[in-house]
Amino acid sequence: MDSESIAQGKKNMDCENLAAGGIHFVLVHGAMHGAWCWYKIVELLEKDGHKVSAIDLMSAGTNPVAADSIMSFEEYNQPLMHFLAKLPVTEKIVLVGHSMGGVSLARESEDFPHLIAVAVYVCALMFRGGESMQREKEIMEPDKHILEKIEYNFGNSIGEPPTSVLVPKKRFQKDYLYGTTSTLDATLASLLLRPLPNMAIMNMSVETTKERYGVVPRVYVKTTKDNVFCLAKQEELIASSPPEKVYSLDSDHSPFFSEPEKLHNLLLEIVDTYCN
Repeated sequence: MDSESIAQGKKNMDCENLAAGGIHFVLVHGAMHGAWCWYKIVELLEKDGHKVSAIDLMSAGTNPVAADSIMSFEEYNQPLMHFLAKLPVTEKIVLVGHSMGGVSLARESEDFPHLIAVAVYVCALMFRGGESMQREKEIMEPDKHILEKIEYNFGNSIGEPPTSVLVPKKRFQKDYLYGTTSTLDATLASLLLRPLPNMAIMNMSVETTKERYGVVPRVYVKTTKDNVFCLAKQEELIASSPPEKVYSLDSDHSPFFSEPEKLHNLLLEIVDTYCN
């Protein structure tokens, strides 16, 4: 399928799943999280009659693979790729990614542009890759005071790079990830977070093209009280590769917990724009 056909297909998209009563949302979590973090959004969207698939990436959520065994981003992202590969070629989805999940959105926009009605980046890493990759990786790096507190696991021999990382529990998690989130949800998350495979980051590479990634509409949702991915870094990514629309939430890094109704309403507004 050439780029002109893909673009025309999107312009003429009739969103058959809307006519059938619902859109298919595919939700991709960020680092250390899993499909479980979307539980409020899943409930709200399903109440509206939409279909929702929340994906556990490799070693996340209920996926049984250990983070220390994963050596590449491709391996980490494999569950999403396999899921999308099994969808009918005529299906249209709304692909939503949080934080590091934005890298998965970029990768799958390149691989499956015909499936994606719109890609929604929720305080996410909106990478283009290629010559931009080095700077995009620098943006991904936490601030120094965060790096000093992260817990590292060395699954290989001493002297080798860490194989997995985790933000420590207790107060630091609350302040860093869930600043405006209820203590109840922050406590739940502290019990469910799992280490992130560090080699998936170190060996990450992204290559996108105008003919595939470039024809997928992108929408960005900024979070203004974000202690993980500060507003300045979000705006740098937006400026370097402008999406079609930018929204803003007065939220911490986890709006699926702290502002679920507002995030849900934004997703419905996005659907009205791109799937009608």
